[in-house]
Amino acid sequence: MPTMWDSRMDGAATLAYTAAFVIPREVFMVKAISFALIACGVVLLYFGGQSFHSLSNDVSRLVTGAPTDRTMVLIAAGVAATIAGITGLAVSGRRR
Repeated sequence: MPTMWDSRMDGAATLAYTAAFVIPREVFMVKAISFALIACGVVLLYFGGQSFHSLSNDVSRLVTGAPTDRTMVLIAAGVAATIAGITGLAVSGRRR
């Protein structure tokens, strides 16, 4: 049974139309992973900021002069994940 697309376009026109608007699977996956990395990075930065302002971190900074290791790991991982995600988006946009 012919569909709406078949009645308005022949096979070659339909193929050309869909080929122009379909994102290649590899580019789509890179962008999806990049967005996930950015989201995870933001979440890690949020929890790192919350940890930075906690009572245990205040005591650690009072005694040692430095924040706790957990806080530093959360902030460093958040920055790394966010930068990796932004880099992935920038690189996937240039691959065409």
